[in-house]
Amino acid sequence: MEKIIQELVNTLTDDQFLEFYEKVKQQAELIKKQKLLNKIDQKFRAQGIKCPKCESHHCFKNGHNSEGKKKYLCKNCHESFDAFRNHFIYWSHLNYEQWNLLIQISLLGQSSKTISRFIKTTLKTAWYNRQKLMKSK
Repeated sequence: MEKIIQELVNTLTDDQFLEFYEKVKQQAELIKKQKLLNKIDQKFRAQGIKCPKCESHHCFKNGHNSEGKKKYLCKNCHESFDAFRNHFIYWSHLNYEQWNLLIQISLLGQSSKTISRFIKTTLKTAWYNRQKLMKSK
């Protein structure tokens, strides 16, 4: 199977290869993201499903949202929520790689300016998200 793939890749032009590479890279990122979502969901379910609004444990699965996250519905207050609700990255525009870098650089004690350079955001965004991280400890 590997030889067949290698032969197919060798027949591609440079432009076709770059397009193929980008598609494979996107698929790998989607798989990685889905695995992370599943891991967080399993951790959330192991702790017990609890409604973020009324803190009731009478909740059940209620499908998936457009990003593939499992949704839950509270039987008491009818609130719909997912495993990321009340998590410090819930309203964040940073992706997982940026959060990973932010956490690692923050643990090294670096400044927000250094963080903003590494995660390629503005100084204000880096500072704000670093504060969210510190509050979540």
